[in-house]
Amino acid sequence: MLLSTFLFLDFSGGEFLLIAVVFLMFFGSKSIPGMARTLGKAMRDFKEAANNVQREIHESATVEEVKEVKQPSPTTIPQQTTTTASAQPETTSNTEEVKR
Repeated sequence: MLLSTFLFLDFSGGEFLLIAVVFLMFFGSKSIPGMARTLGKAMRDFKEAANNVQREIHESATVEEVKEVKQPSPTTIPQQTTTTASAQPETTSNTEEVKR
């Protein structure tokens, strides 16, 4: 069923020529170059817009990764605080033992 759905997209040389002749008769030879330029410009603008969106997504993903690396985890901060607080009394007790 899926294969039969896409069979209408299968063009041969004769079908393409028939479409080109009908297109030429309908629009005329003078307006086709202008239409081709307009279509080319529209495709170029669309491609640039898609590239800009893709670049912005990539940059925002990179920024989020950098933020995750730079921010310390919440468990790291209390461990450093308790380590420095517990180091001070040990130094004092060692000094008292040396004086005895």
